[in-house]
Amino acid sequence: MKLFLLLFVVIVRFSLSAQTFLPQNSGVTAQLNAIGFATPSSGIVVGNSGVIRKTTNAGLDWTASNSGTTADLMDIAPTGPTSYIAVGKTGTMLKTTNSGGSWTPVNCGTTNDLLSIFVNGQYLYVTGANGTVLKSSNYGNAWFTLSTGISLTLNEAYFVSDVVGYVVGDAGTILKTVNGGGAWSFLNSGASGYSLTSVCFPDGMNGVITGGISGSNQSVILHSDNAGSTWDSDSYPNTFLNDISFSDYIQGYIAGGSISGNTSNIYSTTNYGANWSLEASASSRQLGVCTPSVNIAYTCGLNGTILRYASSTAGMENFDENLNIEVSPNPGSGVFSVVSNSNEAYSIEVFSIDGQFLFQLENANEVDLKDFPLGVYLAVIQCNSNQILRRLVKE
Repeated sequence: MKLFLLLFVVIVRFSLSAQTFLPQNSGVTAQLNAIGFATPSSGIVVGNSGVIRKTTNAGLDWTASNSGTTADLMDIAPTGPTSYIAVGKTGTMLKTTNSGGSWTPVNCGTTNDLLSIFVNGQYLYVTGANGTVLKSSNYGNAWFTLSTGISLTLNEAYFVSDVVGYVVGDAGTILKTVNGGGAWSFLNSGASGYSLTSVCFPDGMNGVITGGISGSNQSVILHSDNAGSTWDSDSYPNTFLNDISFSDYIQGYIAGGSISGNTSNIYSTTNYGANWSLEASASSRQLGVCTPSVNIAYTCGLNGTILRYASSTAGMENFDENLNIEVSPNPGSGVFSVVSNSNEAYSIEVFSIDGQFLFQLENANEVDLKDFPLGVYLAVIQCNSNQILRRLVKE
């Protein structure tokens, strides 16, 4: 039986991988600009006109969160298990400490448009219009302005340590600091005709930057393997590439799409960004991307679209609902109650999200995952010849 169940998990994983990025119901039609997850199950997406949506079940369902503003919100980043900071137009900055249950305005000292936020432990960096770079050294409680010496729009920052970081922006701008933003040097991107939209260094040496020509469907991906000293470039016609996210040192995604056709293009890499492959997707143009783990990724974009890719059985429907067995609370903190509405004996086999067998229970009234990491697990419940699959989300 265990062999069958493992084969079942593998087959389902393959079938879901073939579907790649699937649309989720965001509940809105507003443009969604950025998405972020604080835990594998808890995430927030932000968009134009102050729209915020939140999920507590790994992106399967999204509900409203009242931002208290009508400003366009451009980026969101988690600062803790239940804390996020959102930034947007006209110097808008919001903070939540209860996973989007409520939001508090933050005085960041500027009215310039704020376009991105990067979190590196207690150090936070925000970039925006007119050469804006803001820094916080205490998790976003207080902010001060860093001098860049330029007035170009700066679209995103990425720090590989407490002191070494990069900022990218219009006119092919790449800035690098080695002292936490106290001073900046210009790096030669070789892409002065492009607005550089996003930057990511999956390790200290390998870096990836996306860029596009404003108002056109022409993009570029820059790659460096020497900490930004030199950059190679590849052109990507018929698309505008907006955002990068890496789940680990080698695997990452880029979200974008056609401006004229309003269609999505999503690229993936498994070699530090040296090469990229087009993923299957059918949606409006995508603007933001995040990768909470190596098994799952999300993008968001125009017309309220949210796409979700799970390379495992996360989000799979139950395959036999004739078993009247309930598992709660789910998501939960680690101990899940199992209630059967019949007198039949049953067994439970628990697997990791990657299909690794963890343990088996007989007629148990709970599944105890307290000693396991946060994340999604699979419970295959067997009763006579019937089976049911339950996802257990520990958060």
